[in-house]
Amino acid sequence: MNKYLILCLTFALSLTLTSTVIAKDYNHISPQEFKTRLDAGDVEHGRLMVFSTQNPKEFASGYLPVAVQTFARPLESEDDYRKLEIVLARAKATTEDIVVICPRGGSGATRPYDYLQKNGIDPSRLFVLTKGQEAYNKAFPGDVVKP
Repeated sequence: MNKYLILCLTFALSLTLTSTVIAKDYNHISPQEFKTRLDAGDVEHGRLMVFSTQNPKEFASGYLPVAVQTFARPLESEDDYRKLEIVLARAKATTEDIVVICPRGGSGATRPYDYLQKNGIDPSRLFVLTKGQEAYNKAFPGDVVKP
């Protein structure tokens, strides 16, 4: 019985340590903070770059005209990641902060965040829009364009 308990506790501890090592923190920006930066002209003044990974169907539900549309989602293939090359090139050529938008603020934003970081972009410049385009659409519907 004791061996079984020790084995279970060891396994639980290793899972906890593994998930702690694997878990990654991302910089987030709330829709309200993002709106403040947009209203301050940060995009127009070269202080902020915005890009979206929404696929065409998601794009049709609403988008921000200031966002570079990559249509890179689901970001699972090399072809998907190639769609981010224009963003990477611009990110390397500037010092702008970068906001990554996906539908709900999940892997459609964290995967490109990781990609940019892996390719030399300082993570202090990278932000994920909290809860994504859907949250922004609800909070500020007047800013959103539908094709």
